[in-house]
Formats: sequence, C-alpha cells, structure tokens
Amino acid sequence: MIRNHTNKILIVLFAFIFSQALIALEDLGPRKRLFRIDGVRIKGLKKVEKEAILEKIASKKGLRLTNYILKKDIEKIYSLKYFEWVQAHHRKVGKKDILEFIVKEKPIISKIIFEGNDEIDEDDLKAEMKTKDFAILDINTIKNDLETIRKQYEEKGFYLARVEYDLKEIAQDSLELVFKVTEYDKVRVKKVTFLGNKAFSDLQLQDIMETREEGLFSFMSEAGNFKEFNFQTDIERIKYFYKTKGYLQVNVGSPQITVSEDKKWVFITLKITEGPKFSINSITFNGEVLFPDPELREKISLKEGDTYSEEALRKDIQLLTELYQDEGYAFANVLRTLQVVPGENKVDVEFSFEKGKIAYFGKISVKGNSKTRDKVVRRELLIREGTKFSGSKLRRSKENVNRLGFFEPNSVVFNTVSPKGKDDVLDVEIQVKERNTGQISLGAGYSTATGGFMQASIAQNNFRGLGQNLSFSLSLSESNKSFNLGFTEPYLFDTKWTAGGDIFRNSNETSDAFSYKKEGFDLRVGYPIFDYTSLFVTYKFEDTKIKSADDPTIDEEVENGIASSVNVAIIRDKRNNKFEPSAGYYLRLATEYAGVGGDKKWFKNEFDSRYFYNVWGDLVFRSRLFASKLEVVDGKPIPRSEKFALGGARNLRGYGYEAIGPKSIATYSDGSTREFNSRGLFSTFATVEFEHPLAREAGLKWVVFADAGHAGDYDNMKIYSDYGFGFRWFSPIGVLRFEFGYPMGDEADSQGSQFHFDIGQLF
Repeated sequence: MIRNHTNKILIVLFAFIFSQALIALEDLGPRKRLFRIDGVRIKGLKKVEKEAILEKIASKKGLRLTNYILKKDIEKIYSLKYFEWVQAHHRKVGKKDILEFIVKEKPIISKIIFEGNDEIDEDDLKAEMKTKDFAILDINTIKNDLETIRKQYEEKGFYLARVEYDLKEIAQDSLELVFKVTEYDKVRVKKVTFLGNKAFSDLQLQDIMETREEGLFSFMSEAGNFKEFNFQTDIERIKYFYKTKGYLQVNVGSPQITVSEDKKWVFITLKITEGPKFSINSITFNGEVLFPDPELREKISLKEGDTYSEEALRKDIQLLTELYQDEGYAFANVLRTLQVVPGENKVDVEFSFEKGKIAYFGKISVKGNSKTRDKVVRRELLIREGTKFSGSKLRRSKENVNRLGFFEPNSVVFNTVSPKGKDDVLDVEIQVKERNTGQISLGAGYSTATGGFMQASIAQNNFRGLGQNLSFSLSLSESNKSFNLGFTEPYLFDTKWTAGGDIFRNSNETSDAFSYKKEGFDLRVGYPIFDYTSLFVTYKFEDTKIKSADDPTIDEEVENGIASSVNVAIIRDKRNNKFEPSAGYYLRLATEYAGVGGDKKWFKNEFDSRYFYNVWGDLVFRSRLFASKLEVVDGKPIPRSEKFALGGARNLRGYGYEAIGPKSIATYSDGSTREFNSRGLFSTFATVEFEHPLAREAGLKWVVFADAGHAGDYDNMKIYSDYGFGFRWFSPIGVLRFEFGYPMGDEADSQGSQFHFDIGQLF
C-alpha cells in the first residue's frame, strides 16, 4: 500500500515538474503565444492616418499574438519613419484582450530656409530635394538632401561648397529646417599635368576631357570649372581612348588633386602607365555559328595583324549581334574573349555565339506624343507587327524617328518586352519626349556682303502634329529685301510622296552692275527611290524686272520677263545632323530646263557634294565640291542674273563680292570707262575646312579653311584660290560667321585680305 501510494505521489510530482518545464521553455522561446487578439488600437496619432499603420502590421483581430509577431510589428511601425518611439500594451476591456500601440509622432517641417545661397536660386535647390515643406521629419532624408545640394554646387563649379543643417523648434510639433550654405569661390582648373604619356601629347589627351584648364573664353562657358563627376568620367575616357589605339593594358593612376591656398585654383596630375601597343594575332568564331567563317571575317572591321581597338571591337560585336537578330534571333548574345599571347604584344580575339530562339514583333505602341500623331512616327518604321524580328530594321527605325527632329535629343527609346506567356514575341513600346517644333526668330546686325540687315522668321516643323512644315521668312538689308512663304507635306495622302511649294519675292542690289527684283512661286514633289535617296521634281515660275543698271551693256529685254522652268534632282543625304553635321555626306545632282512657256530659255546642270568627317575628338573635317554649267537653248541669250560669279562670304572668301568672273569694259557717253563682272556660263569651286569648338558650351568654334574655284567659260579655266581662318557662333538667330580670307597666287598682292561677316551655315 505504501509503495503504491508513493508511486502515485512520484507520478503526480513528475507530471507537475514536466508541465512547469514546458511552461518555462515556452516563456523562453521566441514565439511565445501571448493571447488571442480581440481588437487593435492605435493611440497618439495626430497627422498620420490609423489605416497607414493597420495595413502594415500583421496583428489582426482573431490572431494568436506571439512575441515574434509583436516584435516584427513594432519594427514595421518604426520603418514608416513617422514616429519617435512606439510602445505596445495588453489592455483588458471586460472579457476582451486588446492590443494597444502607443506612438509619438515626429514633428512636421513647417518651413525650409536657405542661408548663404547666392549662386543657386532657392527654388532650384528645393526642386532636387526629397524633403518638402510640411513633410514629417526624417533625418536620413535630410542627410541625403545635403549631398544633393553639394552636387548641385559642384555642377556649377563650387567644388568646395559646404552645406550644414539646423532644426529650430517653433511649436511643440513643428520645426524649421535651415540649410546653411558656405559657397566659397568657384574652383577653377589652373593646370592639368600628365606624367608617363609618350604615345600621345598632353594636348591630345586634354582634348578628350571635359575638365579643361581656365582659358581666354572661359567666361563665356563652363570651361575651367572643376566637377568631380565629369573628372571621374574623363579618366574613363582616357582609358578608352588608349584602348582604341591598341594600348590594352593602359592604367591611369589615382589622380593627385591640389587646391591652392586661396581655394580658387585646382592643380591636377594624372600618371599614365601606357603599356605596350597590341595587335590582333588571331580571330576565331565559336558556339552556335550560323554563317560561314569567311563571311563573318568579311563583315567585321577588325582584321588579323591590325592594331587592337576597343572601339572597333565594340562595333563588331554590335554588327554580329545584329546579323543574328536579322535572322530572327532577337535574344542572340555575342561574347568576346581576349587572350594575350605570352611573350608577344599580340592578342587573340574569340567571338562566341549564343543564338537563343527566333522571335517575332508583337504589338507596336507609341507613348509620350501628346501633339504628334501616331502615324507620323509609325510611317518612319521599317518594322511591322507579326513579322520576324530584325535588329537592323529596329535600329534604323529608331534613327528615322530621331531624324524627324520633333523630339528631344536622345529621348527616343525603343523598349522591347515579351508579353506574359509568349517568350517568342516582342512588343515594341516607342517612348518619345516632344520638343518645341515652332520657332520664332528675330535678328539684326551687319554683314560685309549686304550691309546692315534685319531678319525675321516663323517656322512650324510639325504643323498640326502631322509632320508638315510651314515657314515664313523676311530679310531686310541695305542691298537685299526678300520674303518667302513655304509649305511641305512629307507624306502626301499618307503615301511616300513629298509635296510642297513656296511663294517668294527678292529685291537684290548686291551687284555693282545692276539691281533687280524677282517674284514668283514654285511647286515640288519628291519620292524616295532608295534608302536616304529621293527624286525631286520642281516647277518654278519667276518674273524678273531690272530696277536699275549701272552697266550700260545690260540688255533689259533679255533680263526682264518670265522664266518658267522644271528642275529634276536626285538627293542622297546621309548626314548625321542637318544643322550641325560632323559625319556623313550629302549629294545632289540636278538638271533644270527653262522654257516651259515664259520668255527665257536655258539648260542648267548642277553637281553638289558635301562630306563631313569626325577626325578626332571634336575636330571635324568639312568639304564641298560644287559645279554648275548653263547651256544656251535655241540661241536665246541667258540673263546675266542667272550667270555665275565668285567671291565673297559664300564661296571664295579671299576675294571680294563678284571679284572672280569674266570682265567687260563699259564705255559711257562722256567717254569714261568702267570694268564690270559680266559673269560666265560655268562655275566650280571647292572648299575644305577644319572646325573645332573654342568654347563648347557657348557654341563658339574656330575654323581654318582653303577655297579654290573658277567662274567663266568651261574651256578657258583659271583657278583662283585662298586660305584663311575664322570664328563661328551658333547663336539663337543662326550661325554668325566672322572670317578672314587671304588670296593665293598672283592675286595675293593686288587683292589683299578680306574680312567677311555673314549669317548662316556655309554648307
């Protein structure tokens, strides 16, 4: 009996100890079950909505609360960044268990104040900040804003600017945020020194960089300012430049930047370890190769034995990728592997192909065009919905849309996305940002060719959002008065035909032999016959009247009257920019017949070629060759106003206006004589130029040039030539040209130098 009783006591004692152990373990565990929640309350809220908290936390009515859930909920409430502290309490209301969070809200920033910001406007500083008026205080955001403000000052050249902040309590829950700015003076780059560069001169390397030394024209631009971001980019530019010239192992050391004692100047030293110059040893193609080896080798620009070039390699990868994409492999990947040949300054290049799967174009959409109609963009596209993917057509479509000129530079983006469940289809979303295509220009000045002038123009290059061009220009000067009203429809009736016309009037007194007035109109149509090549046919009706003639040999019956002509021209235009080209070419071949009715007859053939090449950096080579020849028809004399003379700001700049051409001697009734340029039936001239920015941000460039040409008879040619230099300012009213020309040859002494000021591009 005793033993049984003892056993019962031991069993009960063991059960009690075990249960207490379980309770202890539960108390020690991270997920202790506290109570079942009958309700959740939030106390202390004044500005923040209760729902903003409730939707973040996991605690809900009916949930069994644990320490783990409670801990995570408190962390989530803190993460909202609205509160200084958070407490959690268990409240017993009758028989209900209530979870109560008590919070203390952070104060509101009622006002943001700037002190010491003389160089940057307060609104510009605020626009880049995350902290706004009446926002809840967040110290981390304010610290980020400090860095943003410093960056803004750095971009303006105030590299040493300091920014601090202070919080002033103006009420119990309200603060003023004060940013205290110490601007100092702009830090200017006094000297950039290169060490270790043997292959390239200091001048060549400096021309690659945006960070430039203080110069004569720095007051007109941002040149000379030191900006940390631009400088770091410059280091990468130098590395890339070396690698394009074969220096595969180039290294640019950490720059040494020294600030002068007065904190106005910075001195930069860059140490360059060039390494050896590498050439291509072998080129191989591996992986999923779709094309014969000889065909791939012919396509790429890199060849075995050539100097290694990072730029050429990048272009070859793009070309090879596009080659695969043109077969429909939209996801094709071309990898390159470089292997230096041991003991030699040579490198093996391996291209490895991963073709992926064939894909098709899906839905094509245009976004961001509030004014421009969708069809204006779509008609420039070479891609079509449902067709096999093509990388080159996608690229050229983007180039065509950019070339319209209706959108901000670099704003045209072609995004390709596979719709859900269709990994072999690519939708194309064309994102654009429209620019102001309307232009109003007013200008006045003085030109050595025309004297004082005033000009005005109004143009809308995207009239009604249909891509149409409507323009009106007026020019008034001492010797020339003209106006022109023009309209062009680039896609007539939504076809590839171009149509347009002009109404014009020109009163010209530039020649010392005679002055005249021309008025009339023209109508033109065009059609693309190849890529970048169009055929144009123009009908022109022009009525000419001689106003006065200082040359008594002028035959007013020949000059006066109506010229009714048809002009046929083939134009191929592959310039990268029509306003300021730096690469590409322009070709125009035209023939004109006057005699479709009217009083005058002639044949005129013209050839005009222009070539642009980016020599190095921003140095651009520009050239032009022009030739034109008039032919007599049915013995009908050709008016002098249609014949050719050279000299002046638009062709041979070492000579005065109309200085070149056949001369005639006119005798007056009093026996006196005077020489005039009687002009000729043939003219040709050539121009070469080198153009480079002088102050890039100000739109100022320098140019050196040489011209050569002839005006007169085709069979008796005499070539006149000149050379010179000048400056060009790409101003709001157009390109202002200041040029000094010097004749060469026999005329060097008799002609003397010429200064020309003119407005507008030469070609």
